[in-house]
Amino acid sequence: MVSKMDELFEAMVAGRDWPGMDRNPEARELLEAVFKERFHAQDWTMFQARANLQKKDRAASYAGWITADNDASGGYQGTSFVWMPGEGGSVAVLVIGTQGFGADAAILARPGHKRRLEALARLHRGRLWVKPDLLDRTARVPEGVSADWPRIDAALRTYGDVIYAAAAVRDDDSREVVEDLVDLFFHEHRVRFKGAARARWQRRLARLHGALFPPVDEDRVLRTLRRRRFLILEGPPGTGKTRMARRICERIGSFTPIQFHPARTYEDFVVGLAPEPTATGLRFHVREGDLLRANRAAREREHVLMIDEVNRADLGKVLGEAIQLFEVGAERRWVDLPHPVDGERRLELAPTLRVLGTRNTADRSIAPIDLAIRRRFAFLTLWPDRRPVEAQGDELALASFDDTLRTFTEFADDDALPLVPGHAYFLDPDPDGPESERRDRIAERLRFELFPLLREYVSARLVGTATTEVQGLLDRLASRVEAAEP
Repeated sequence: MVSKMDELFEAMVAGRDWPGMDRNPEARELLEAVFKERFHAQDWTMFQARANLQKKDRAASYAGWITADNDASGGYQGTSFVWMPGEGGSVAVLVIGTQGFGADAAILARPGHKRRLEALARLHRGRLWVKPDLLDRTARVPEGVSADWPRIDAALRTYGDVIYAAAAVRDDDSREVVEDLVDLFFHEHRVRFKGAARARWQRRLARLHGALFPPVDEDRVLRTLRRRRFLILEGPPGTGKTRMARRICERIGSFTPIQFHPARTYEDFVVGLAPEPTATGLRFHVREGDLLRANRAAREREHVLMIDEVNRADLGKVLGEAIQLFEVGAERRWVDLPHPVDGERRLELAPTLRVLGTRNTADRSIAPIDLAIRRRFAFLTLWPDRRPVEAQGDELALASFDDTLRTFTEFADDDALPLVPGHAYFLDPDPDGPESERRDRIAERLRFELFPLLREYVSARLVGTATTEVQGLLDRLASRVEAAEP
């Protein structure tokens, strides 16, 4: 049986060759039928169908859904899903009405909407174009993008500055991106999905979450470390960066663990002079730093220098001239040390030496890694991971994790998103302890570890425009914990 969505998609693929092009009432009926097929019919009162389809490209030709608070004709406000037929297909777009943002300004300004669009663009591998700034009505669709679309010249002249997401529709391979744009449009307007459409969208949301916060497993870290030699695991607090780094080191089997802090110096890390008491006073001897000791171990076998909290030290001062050695490539590099070690001043890193660091992206008290150092290291980001929270089977932990991640994803801007608490805050700190006390242990971890972190975010306004939402999250979590405790 052909669904109404199938009919709509076939019309979009046909473009201006669709037999119903001049029958706009028929197009509006099809759009209403598609809505009622996928969503609760009672929610149709929130929308209306618009159609101005013409076989010739003498004027902007389109059909789609807009919100019901607009007039039945003429310019409109808010966002809409629109199908623009052209030669050899159509273009499916999310577009802002020419009369302005209206009530949908809140949707467009919410970071979560753009993040979902960008995640869709990644999933569709270039099929979907997304405007860098959804609220920018001065920027038009780039010619380099629209050149690959079916010809919709008149529509682009009229609406090129208000289209903020678009995908060419020419064949069956375009089906999924069309459904994703339709479902995302109605998801953002809080429409209730039904049946198969609801199940499909839940699966897509899970994939979008994976695109927003891609998981990084040990095998990938190990491959990257061996290929690139110098690697930093970065991410929000509680995402298991140190644990991951130590497990990688244990798999390699030989490593030197250290931790950077503001007092660490070049003399600690590379080489320096250390005092030594003698019978007549003091004398100074050359002391190898962490890098030289790890490099010596790497001459015998593959060895990892593991640096926890790598950006807590002043990296420029700690590394000194040794920064030149952190280059990946066939060219041999060496530096001359200020003090000879075993009669040798030249330092060259062993090919089997790996450097694996960790970096907390939430710590705003320290300066970011400068570009000279950043380009010498590979970076992998560890994001919160729902899988271990789900696996422990505790409803309080899972509900709290989902609420936390949703709040940060939806409302935190790009600067504040790296502050999102990781999954460790929601895991039982003593998984081998009595199962009957697991809920109490999780509740205590939330109360004594997560809540103080969120309060600090709020009091210092570290999450910017999301401060009010994070305070609301804190209140909800506190209520949830209180209800769970005996």
